[in-house]
Amino acid sequence: MKRKCLIVACLMAVATMAAKDDNGSIRERCFLSLCRFMQYAKSIYVDAGVNSLGDSVGYFKAWNPGESNEDGVRTNADMAMVMAFVYTQLKKVDIESSSVLPENMAVASLRDMSKRALRYAYSTHRSNRLMTCTDGRYWGSSPLDDSFCEKRHQWESSLWAMSVAMAGGLLKDELASEMKYICNLLVSEADFQLTRVVPTGYEGDTKAEENGWEANVLACACAMIPSHPNHSRWYEAMNRYGFNCYTVAADANDTTLVEGRMAKEWYEGQNLYDDFTLQNHAYFHTSYQNVVMQEQAESIVAYRLLRSHSSLSQSVPETLTWHWDEVWEEVLAPLALPDGELAMPNGNDWSMFLFDQLPAFAAMSTLRQNADALMLEKRCLDQLLARQATTNDGAYMLNADIGPRRMGVTAHRVMMTCLLHDLFPASVTASTWEDFVERHLMAKEFPSQHVVRGMSKERFTCFSWSKGLDNCTGIIVPNSVENAKIMIPYKKGFGGNLIGEPKKMVERPFIITKDNEWIAFAGGHEPFCVWSTPGNAVIVSGCPVYMALSFDPISGGHRDVRYGDGWVNVDDFIGIVGGKDVSLGALQTVSSINTAVLSSTEKAAAVVYYTDVSRALTEQLASKLRVKSENGVVHVEAEDTDGSVYRLEFDADKRHVKKETIKNK
Repeated sequence: MKRKCLIVACLMAVATMAAKDDNGSIRERCFLSLCRFMQYAKSIYVDAGVNSLGDSVGYFKAWNPGESNEDGVRTNADMAMVMAFVYTQLKKVDIESSSVLPENMAVASLRDMSKRALRYAYSTHRSNRLMTCTDGRYWGSSPLDDSFCEKRHQWESSLWAMSVAMAGGLLKDELASEMKYICNLLVSEADFQLTRVVPTGYEGDTKAEENGWEANVLACACAMIPSHPNHSRWYEAMNRYGFNCYTVAADANDTTLVEGRMAKEWYEGQNLYDDFTLQNHAYFHTSYQNVVMQEQAESIVAYRLLRSHSSLSQSVPETLTWHWDEVWEEVLAPLALPDGELAMPNGNDWSMFLFDQLPAFAAMSTLRQNADALMLEKRCLDQLLARQATTNDGAYMLNADIGPRRMGVTAHRVMMTCLLHDLFPASVTASTWEDFVERHLMAKEFPSQHVVRGMSKERFTCFSWSKGLDNCTGIIVPNSVENAKIMIPYKKGFGGNLIGEPKKMVERPFIITKDNEWIAFAGGHEPFCVWSTPGNAVIVSGCPVYMALSFDPISGGHRDVRYGDGWVNVDDFIGIVGGKDVSLGALQTVSSINTAVLSSTEKAAAVVYYTDVSRALTEQLASKLRVKSENGVVHVEAEDTDGSVYRLEFDADKRHVKKETIKNK
């Protein structure tokens, strides 16, 4: 009881509302998660001697420990910031460290590690040059100036500089005499942005994310150094970079007033497609779609938190939330899943189940007071903490794709979620998942990305054709939190879930939507057809059974796979009928998740996938499947779990489909 009281006292000291509402709950859970994470952070910290001023320094090790690249600098900066945050919150109430921190860790140790790591970060920046990084280089960007007579640009350095600035702001009472070095760093990074033209581009490689992090460092400089001669130019640049994140072509003629100017006056170029979708790494990437909003929210948080003078405005610049509502309603919300994950139509080249969209949900729930976002944020946080619980040292995941850097990025986002609810509390009541599903039942196509999604009360479905990846992928996710991770997105070779691995890229498929159903089909070298029916069944023609299953601790660590004559059932929940000679492949780690692929060796004229079906029901549904092929035309008749019957006729040569639904009476 004493420990619980101390925890609550600590958190209420930093809260703006005393009530045990959603804000308080989210803040508390995020903060306690960061406290647990301190065990992992401490395990990768090392002392690194002294800088040229004789001050002790250290850094948090990445795969490139202490080096001047993203891995070295970003990891250290994020860890220093997060540890400084935990330290300053605990310091406010002088709490006993044993009540919230891992065993044998004192609050004072957090102070010392974060201070020394921060010193290492500013000492190795090219604006200060108090020591070099472990690779003998400095890091950061700088304009042409009298001191060094050079102009340098290091990609992403603005993002790292923001974490340094935030750490400095949190530790300013501890490092008052050293704040000038952090200001030097900010001036260098911010002044460099004044020498640039705001970049734009949307096909394959959006500049939205990059503009988001450039705005970050400008927001920090504006807040911390308001008396600087370039302050007004920094503020102008912050608004211009911030506006040119979620930009579409129509903004070129938009006369809406934004921060006192017409939108078209801020506009530099297009970073999103006209349907508000985004491409990075050559494909539609939902992690990048939401991370832009996170970065803009971080600029807002930094500007509010680091304000060094009361004369600075407390209002949220409209440039930093431009098109948030459209991106949410048109892209993010339609792709939301029951566990707070966002569907990844082409898979993901990051770790799976990062739940890194948490601060994007937080941004919408606080800064836009969106009830759906608050509901999804709570579910997302549940899963992020469940994944952290699978580790013994407070790390946020097993088998992280980029090691300590991924841990630092995740902790960074948990901290920002905490701060968003502290600085801009959500006052809405979270919606329910059931109401959310009801409002998103209509199938939706994203024409620019060749993506379609559908929803029924049983499951979410998605299909994507990506020219950038030479990839065709179909996804099914049950509409229940406990079963949402059985079947997982899988990106390998030329194919993915449902479609298998064709020998070469299929032709661009036709996509048809009607009410809450969709159908995608293609002819050519590898013809196929996928029908997401209005009910439970998903009918696939011309492909083998092909489904990646999660064996990761977050989803239970095992799967119960049973086979019958023409059917397979997984966990007494997923039913697959129509395939022959189906087997489960070897366990492997793909995108940080322990995975095995359930597949058949041959294509099937028809395979039908169901969710929330027992083994007995799967066998029954298999007995009612009727498939006939004649003259190159496939005829399928399949029954659904509610007794409805679906009839599909697929003519690959003529690239034609005909379908019929006979409702259960």
